[in-house]
Amino acid sequence: MNTLLHIDEQLIQQALQLTGLHNPQSVVEMALKELVTRRKTDKLSQAFGQYCWDGDLEMMRNDSHVID
Repeated sequence: MNTLLHIDEQLIQQALQLTGLHNPQSVVEMALKELVTRRKTDKLSQAFGQYCWDGDLEMMRNDSHVID
């Protein structure tokens, strides 16, 4: 997909230096991938405590049940 973007040149230069990438397109693609990953992770963390877990934590903490 071709898209014309107007991005702050100083921001792009900082991103290039921090990432070691060699062109603005790579920086934008990396940033979008990280955004998507972070948002997916945020949704997972928001679900914490929302679902009932049926397990035995004390049994799981006991080393005697571990199989080598």
